[in-house]
Amino acid sequence: MTFPTEFLAKLPTPCLIVDREVADRNIARVAEYFSKRKAKLRPHFKAHKCTTLLRRQIDAGGCSGVTCATPYEAEVLANKGFKEILVANQVINPAGLAALGRAGKHTRVTVAVDALVHVHALEKTAAEAGIKFGVLIEVDVGMGRCGVVRGSKLLLDLAAEIKNAQHLELLGLQGYEGHVVQREDRGLRTTMAWQCSEVLRVERERLEKAGHECPIVSGGGTGTFDISSEIGVMNEIQAGSYALMDVRYGTIDLPFENALFCAATVISRRGRDAGVLNAGLKSLSVEYGMPKPVTPGLGVISLSDEHARLTVKPEVKLAIGDTVLLIPAHIDPAINLHDAMIVSTGRANHEIWPVDGRRKSDTLLVPNALRA
Repeated sequence: MTFPTEFLAKLPTPCLIVDREVADRNIARVAEYFSKRKAKLRPHFKAHKCTTLLRRQIDAGGCSGVTCATPYEAEVLANKGFKEILVANQVINPAGLAALGRAGKHTRVTVAVDALVHVHALEKTAAEAGIKFGVLIEVDVGMGRCGVVRGSKLLLDLAAEIKNAQHLELLGLQGYEGHVVQREDRGLRTTMAWQCSEVLRVERERLEKAGHECPIVSGGGTGTFDISSEIGVMNEIQAGSYALMDVRYGTIDLPFENALFCAATVISRRGRDAGVLNAGLKSLSVEYGMPKPVTPGLGVISLSDEHARLTVKPEVKLAIGDTVLLIPAHIDPAINLHDAMIVSTGRANHEIWPVDGRRKSDTLLVPNALRA
């Protein structure tokens, strides 16, 4: 990774920058992989919330549609012309349901459920909007978050209720192995992913024996994109972070490169072994640990609102005013803190990619009843 000096000199730090060439290599690797397999990629928009980047992922091939986390993201994607949108979460609040209804007027929207109340709410929303929703029943494959407990009678009750609904179509199952995707040992990751897939296989068989078709089994992530697809139960993989990568995913054996960085400026050198950058918690997150400086010999020891404290080894030349590149520990929340990413396209050239999937209090999201 090398950014032109002229490019770095013009940056309004702190800001997020992307090496487009590296991102395109990551995207191409995944597209080539899924173009040769029965399982397909359904890239997850929540990782970066950038429709420009998502379009590059889709255009590269190997995809069955797109995944997002919220109804608001689904509406943004639908308005931008993306097709086959999966909202991989349960939606029950009225504003969110209304956003699903609006999105569903543009393309097929599929939503995850794990309770009868979700089914009833989706049916009512779809009927009022004059559309039809696809539905995936989410199964808890071991993460302990959302999803029907394996072996539960509720699975078949949900399937029957969806089948009886006039505006819903049961498309299959979802099971997210979020507790698996970042396991550093590949052998352990493989074993745990197989266990998750076995849960889905058994639940799929229960559905089919009860007379319900199950064409989609969706799940997976960047850390298990190849493992879960090759096990053969999942036929959609919801990976997203692979395009840009971060420190956490960089600790496991994945064939991807870091393409996203936070550019920050050195604003203080209180001593030979210390420095301070102008990027803090309002630019980066710490739930997966500290961001990692690209320059060897530098380390981030803490973040506050607007500052990052550095340790500096004696051999490192670091002056006030220098630009330091940091690899975010977790791209999803880091990108969500920014309005746009500045994308290096070679030499001093650049593009601006808006983070246009961020939730904003604009007319798209705030009901008229709440406006003054």
